[in-house]
Amino acid sequence: MEISPRQVMVLVALLLMVTTFAAWATQAPKDSSATPSASTRPLLQYTLPADKLHKAYALYLLNGTVYFVTTAYGFVVLYLMLRTRFGSRLRDLAERASRFRFVQAVIIMSLFLLAFQVLRLPFDFYDHHVELRYGLSVQHWGSWFGDWSKALLLACVFVAFVGWILYAVLRRSPRRWWFYFWLANIPVVVLVIFIAPVFLDPLFNKFEPLTDHHADLVDQIERVVHRGGMQIGHDRMFEMKASEKTTQLNAYVTGFGSTKRVVVWDTTMEHLTTPQTLFVFGHEMGHYVLSHIPKILTLYLLLFLVLFYLSYLVCNWLLARCGARWGIGSLSDWSSLPMLVLVLSIFAFLATPAINAISRCFEQQADQYGLEVVHGLFPDSGVVAAQSFQVLGERSLDYPYVGKVAEFWSWNHPTIRDRVIYAQTYDPWDRGKQPEFVKDTAR
Repeated sequence: MEISPRQVMVLVALLLMVTTFAAWATQAPKDSSATPSASTRPLLQYTLPADKLHKAYALYLLNGTVYFVTTAYGFVVLYLMLRTRFGSRLRDLAERASRFRFVQAVIIMSLFLLAFQVLRLPFDFYDHHVELRYGLSVQHWGSWFGDWSKALLLACVFVAFVGWILYAVLRRSPRRWWFYFWLANIPVVVLVIFIAPVFLDPLFNKFEPLTDHHADLVDQIERVVHRGGMQIGHDRMFEMKASEKTTQLNAYVTGFGSTKRVVVWDTTMEHLTTPQTLFVFGHEMGHYVLSHIPKILTLYLLLFLVLFYLSYLVCNWLLARCGARWGIGSLSDWSSLPMLVLVLSIFAFLATPAINAISRCFEQQADQYGLEVVHGLFPDSGVVAAQSFQVLGERSLDYPYVGKVAEFWSWNHPTIRDRVIYAQTYDPWDRGKQPEFVKDTAR
């Protein structure tokens, strides 16, 4: 039996609905007052006070619903662009404006992205409204819209260049474009990762050397670095002024090669003790030492090679059946843009669990490294790490009872609940074993 494109869209919509209900079907909030006290249990558990627990549960359900609704809405917008021949209209406009292919790419890609983002703007507004309502953000609307506009402008520059490459490859190799386009994207992605800490991130947040206001903390961090047998110069340690926009805590590793650096948010240092901050730094140092950025990039690129090939197959199938109706003569025609984006977006959505599983794996490794590298630097390091996760989760209103399907689909880190337990149970030293990553850790 032949399946029509409309039936495919219905099946995708049904998948979205089923996944929504399955992923977020979970038990209602538990009353934290019924949880045994720390003195009667062997391990600390991630819990929230009753008021925050109910807010976290409401936010958990709300974020899950908005995620799937927004995703489905994006698919519908792209499908309607196909039905209304929006791509053909952009092509005609660009070809009238210039005979140069690069200029046409700039016009088509920028207008396409602008239209799509403006249609999504109500959801972006709502997301920020929710963060303000739940106390996760303190960024005023003018600043938020400024960031939104800057991100859109940067995205227009990026997609214009990438779109020009895509259609150049489509014209020259209709049967192998998926492979050559994938190859062409590798240096582009590496370049963006390389320049982001120096040229892109400062457009949205303020960064200062960590030594400027936290020299004492840097001295303590040097103990962690020395314990790991590494050399991370002061010029690669930065503080981000996150408190101007958010109440949440974070730290991260970014960059590539000479731009690689560790960034700690000022909110993290404000709300965590020095030992807790050292563990968080140790976690980020794990990403740094274990080369997680190039490893994750490699795995993601391999995954997208598969997605590009599947998109090639499906787009040819759709073109043969609906190309004339949608005003698309060939894939190398600018008018095919909404179809290409729609198909790749659907496959990227379906690959979300795989992408997040890769991320969770590396985050768990970084947790392990952090526990190893701070072991012995201060008493009860596992408990200290668990307490740091408690504070991180409480500041972000992380729900303690995340459903397994929700975790599988949408969580790119292990749940706070699991991380708190892991921090207290990972103890190779007690069993007389050497830790995996930091071999010289003293007991």
